[in-house]
Amino acid sequence: MKTNNIRLKAALQAVRLERLYQDFADEAIGDDILETITETDLEKLGVLKLGDRKRLLAHFQRMATCHPDKSSMVEVRGGTLPDDSELKGTIVKTFLIGRFPVMQEKWEWVRLWGISNGYDLGVGQASGSTRPVTQVNWYDAVKWCNAKSEHENFSPVYECEGTTYRKGEFGPSGSKLILHNAAADGYRLPTEAEWEWAACGGILSQKQSTPPSDREPSLSAKLLDPFYNELGIYNMTSNVWEWCWDQEDSQGAHRIRSGIWSDTSGKGSGQARVSRSPDSRLSVLGFRLARNA
Repeated sequence: MKTNNIRLKAALQAVRLERLYQDFADEAIGDDILETITETDLEKLGVLKLGDRKRLLAHFQRMATCHPDKSSMVEVRGGTLPDDSELKGTIVKTFLIGRFPVMQEKWEWVRLWGISNGYDLGVGQASGSTRPVTQVNWYDAVKWCNAKSEHENFSPVYECEGTTYRKGEFGPSGSKLILHNAAADGYRLPTEAEWEWAACGGILSQKQSTPPSDREPSLSAKLLDPFYNELGIYNMTSNVWEWCWDQEDSQGAHRIRSGIWSDTSGKGSGQARVSRSPDSRLSVLGFRLARNA
């Protein structure tokens, strides 16, 4: 399976130096050694402006801290949603969920790998590489999950017409064409019940899901502040809305969940329940990964 030095491509693209990719490749500079590169190395490779070298080195270091590994997923032990939930009585099996929402940087390097391997994926947007990616519709999110699964040699979860779902969108009511392989070990969107169970702390819940702060943060602060719950999961109730797998009804709308800064329900603990068309792209809508335990 090709890797195509996705992290290198993403970093060069970020500082608008894509033209130098072949120069890096000719010197056998790839994703596996980016963190060892020095400023002198970059100058020899044709990065002549000091500012460009500084930005590129900083980008390589951020990628090192964001590189996907097992620690980026949290195991959530199963249980039953409590009586104060609109999903009360729903049994949730043990599963894994992302410690953070998918950030722009991760989105971009998997997106580039996916495009090189038969996927069509939207660009997405964020106000910084370590901010949650938004402007991602439900179709993009599930295709990206499949691309990440293939990139890391897991079995893709989502299928369409008997094959791995890599291309195409089917409008506001066509997501029923996308099927979920429950036996696959790859990345996926959480179900709504999984999302709520994780947001509220699961079996460790101490009703502390709201941000531990005595102030009302601004939008930009909310997107950055490291609010986390008893399970060590960050920003589920103080961040962007997040896509879930579940369809709300026969019309095809899918659940999105959050205790977001713009929520006026007064519940504030992951209880805000809203649905959107699967082809919706919004500046406050991203997603978080899940996997079978």
